[in-house]
Amino acid sequence: YVRVEKVPGGEIEESRVLDGVMLNKDVVHPKMKRSIKNPRIILLDCPLEYKKGESQTNIEIQNEADWNRILEIEEEQIRGLCDKIIEFKPDLVFTEKGVSDLASHFLLKAGVSAIRRLRKTDNNRIA
Repeated sequence: YVRVEKVPGGEIEESRVLDGVMLNKDVVHPKMKRSIKNPRIILLDCPLEYKKGESQTNIEIQNEADWNRILEIEEEQIRGLCDKIIEFKPDLVFTEKGVSDLASHFLLKAGVSAIRRLRKTDNNRIA
């Protein structure tokens, strides 16, 4: 399989053939590593975000403690999800969906780079 990928800028002499898959994506956090030799990769087709209710959900907040509890629940869910991923000791995580700021924070602390909103076809090629 061969595909021509045009990237703006540069000279024609800088063109080259790559053996592998090329993605025009950036990591979700500026402090994440951009260059990794022989990375351990996890491919996901699910979001690394707080799972909202399937149907319409109404929450009545009476005071500040209720709001803080909602935020704690969200953080616990995201932390649990990231901890499960980090158990596999990946260097790089690709996901077809989004990555929340909280998830990128936990992954960054563990030294894991993340790339979001990957096309399904690209995810399959990497696999």
